[in-house]
Amino acid sequence: MKIMAIVPARSGSKGITHKNIKPFNKKPLIHYAIGLAQEAEKRGIIVGHILSTDDEEIASVAQEIGGNVPFLRPRELATDDSAVIDTVIHAVRWWEEYHKDVLHSVLLLQPTNPLTDIEDVADAVAHYLENQPDAKCLISISNARHVRLPTLYHQKGRYLEQLLKEIDPVARRQTSKGLYQRNGAIYITRRDLLLTEQKLVNKNPLFFEMPRFRSIAIDDTFDWDIAEFLIKRNKNSQIRPK
Repeated sequence: MKIMAIVPARSGSKGITHKNIKPFNKKPLIHYAIGLAQEAEKRGIIVGHILSTDDEEIASVAQEIGGNVPFLRPRELATDDSAVIDTVIHAVRWWEEYHKDVLHSVLLLQPTNPLTDIEDVADAVAHYLENQPDAKCLISISNARHVRLPTLYHQKGRYLEQLLKEIDPVARRQTSKGLYQRNGAIYITRRDLLLTEQKLVNKNPLFFEMPRFRSIAIDDTFDWDIAEFLIKRNKNSQIRPK
């Protein structure tokens, strides 16, 4: 059951300019996802990886730190409206054509989750493989007890409308028990779901839970500052909290 990892890193970033190669804790942000892929290869968890980018500077930085960048992604797959699934499909088809081999699944590692560690990846893949052939995909999640469903609203003109109308707007926090959110760190998708159904995630994905502090996804400078603080704290403590 061969698994190949894909690290997507396009050039455009509205939240943080040149985010993927900006120094995060003194290393380019893409260093962390590439490092996970490299270690996963060494452990035999995956057969290889591809860093998919449309940008020559990102490609150069990635190659300097050992990333496999066999092509530059077509521009039409690197716009603000481009779906990540199209990038994944493109990389899978390139890999299979080049290696004359068929993959079982794809592991997506996003550079925007730099606190993910190799044990997260190893445990997630092991859990996924243990649940074959039933599981078509796996997503990493974190506990979302801090999110109170009754407090969610969406804008409707100058006013707000409760998003989940069936929930009492003054309900206690206990209504959020058993609530989880996809953290974006790890996706594993079987080839048939990806290429036949054109999906990364189906309606009932297998899940792998990660702690909240390793689930920070960087979208803006606020996320960046929090994630950098957390990675420095963890490095100084030499502890890997569960």
